[in-house]
Amino acid sequence: MTDTPNLGLPFIEGGQAQKHVTHNEALRILDAAIQIAVRDITRTAPPASPAEGQRHVVAAGASGAWSGRAQTIATWQDGAWAYLVPKPGWCIWSVADDVMMVFDGSAWRDLRNLALDNVAHLGVHTSADSSNRLAVKSNAALFAATDAASGGSGDIRVQLSKEAAARTASLLFADNYSGRAEFGLVGSDAFKLKVSPDGSAWTEALAIDQASGNLALPRGLALTGVIAPAQLVASQNDYAPAGLTAAAVLQISADAPRTITGLAGGAEGRVVSVVNVGSQPVTLQDDSASSAAANRFALGGPLTIAGRQAAVLRYDGAALRWQALAGGLGLRADAAQALSAAQQAQARANLGVRDVLTAGRTYYVRPDGSNANSGLANTAAGAFLTIQKAIDVVYGTLDLGGFGVTIQLAAGTYAAGISVTSPQVGAGAVTLQGDVTTPANVTISVTAGNAAMLSNKAVLNVAGLKLVTAGSGIGLYASTQATINITGKMEFGPCAQAHLWTDTGGQIVCVGINYTISGGSTFHAFSSNGGLIQIANNTVTLTGTPAFSGAYAYASALAISQHSGQTFSGMATGLRYSVSVNAIINSGGGGGSYLPGSSAGATLSNGLYV
Repeated sequence: MTDTPNLGLPFIEGGQAQKHVTHNEALRILDAAIQIAVRDITRTAPPASPAEGQRHVVAAGASGAWSGRAQTIATWQDGAWAYLVPKPGWCIWSVADDVMMVFDGSAWRDLRNLALDNVAHLGVHTSADSSNRLAVKSNAALFAATDAASGGSGDIRVQLSKEAAARTASLLFADNYSGRAEFGLVGSDAFKLKVSPDGSAWTEALAIDQASGNLALPRGLALTGVIAPAQLVASQNDYAPAGLTAAAVLQISADAPRTITGLAGGAEGRVVSVVNVGSQPVTLQDDSASSAAANRFALGGPLTIAGRQAAVLRYDGAALRWQALAGGLGLRADAAQALSAAQQAQARANLGVRDVLTAGRTYYVRPDGSNANSGLANTAAGAFLTIQKAIDVVYGTLDLGGFGVTIQLAAGTYAAGISVTSPQVGAGAVTLQGDVTTPANVTISVTAGNAAMLSNKAVLNVAGLKLVTAGSGIGLYASTQATINITGKMEFGPCAQAHLWTDTGGQIVCVGINYTISGGSTFHAFSSNGGLIQIANNTVTLTGTPAFSGAYAYASALAISQHSGQTFSGMATGLRYSVSVNAIINSGGGGGSYLPGSSAGATLSNGLYV
């Protein structure tokens, strides 16, 4: 053997001449190999003016004097490059990268990227032990998600997994290593929060059942955040005392009996306790127009809070109203008040209890009515003001029980359309009715909106109405399997987008009912995406030569538009029909000039006109 097996140091042979040469060569190798610190590990060409003893790891693809020397350690010695071929396990320090590298037999690897599996314990700025196998002592700790650009998902989740239900997986918060609060799965699979004054005695403050999600508060609940505004010396609209938006308790008092018609600061689910700390009663007025809609109360009637009494209110973010959970003189058994029919209906709605019909019912809507009325009398003091209010009552508070409901509109023009987003409860028909003799006497005229829109399997009959939309909007719109039945004479005035529109399985049906078209639109009958329009056996009277800039009848994307047995009186301009994308317009064999219009129809993309 002439060299050592690991570093390749040359031996001095017995009787060797010039032994100092061999010895000096060994020293040079030791100088290059021991406590190795290289300038860098990415250089592919030798530096122009290296210093004596300067070292580099030759990168792949090296050229010049380094060609073919990749991964070796090049050292400048006596005006020439000497090379050390590394062996597995050699370690170096890269000055440029500020990192320790280790050779794995084929490449230099960053120690920071090496896997650390089954480490007995790890301490960061402190000592770990067999109980706390990971210990970190720091003023802050950060866990950040690996983003998608770096190969991650952008999510981060820390999991604490216990062995069995009776075990614990929790986070413990301590004061100088003495526990003060703990939350997690503590001794069961329910989520719990416990607190302690000394780390020994623990009190369970909150528990959430893992199956139902129900919350239990084993200890008392304190409502802090109390505000006590100045005494009321006048009745209040949109009452907004300083600090209300952050308060849990509102203490009020008054110099005389006063009313509050609305309370600011409403947000979904917010609960406020209103405590009358004075001696004079304060009444919360039900659904009063004196306050902004979003600040009003929905109480089923006026709610009086007597002196030294209280009421608990919750804000319904969907209804945009404050509702009473408890309290108030009006809800006390020893001071019960008689409720009108409207107040009873509202009280049932507040409690989520539907009124089950035992006979047909009519609700009235008049331009001089009020949404605070019951809607059950055709008078200014009994009728609703808006059609939507009647819709909300019928679809939101009634169980039809097999009986029909009519929403009767008085003569006049109604500037707001309606939206029905769910089916009625209980079998029975709901009819929106105006003047079936002269529909123009009852007009729904909407700007930038639909006159009537149904969705989500809702069903509505319409009769005796004139429909107008301007800017944008549709007369009758049925979507997502909703159905509109035309059951009485109608008039369609000018509409921005269409008189009739169905899509996504919605349908509009008019069989044997005559109607008038007195204004143009982009389309008269538009159906797409599996929608259905069925018009049959009637007379359509067109007045004033309405124009249809799109087409009188349009069907696309598997929709069906049925027009059979119809008689048309009057003229129209525009395409008679347009059908495409596997849709069908069925004229019942009426021919290409059957439908109103001044231009021939168009059949496109596998559409079918029959």
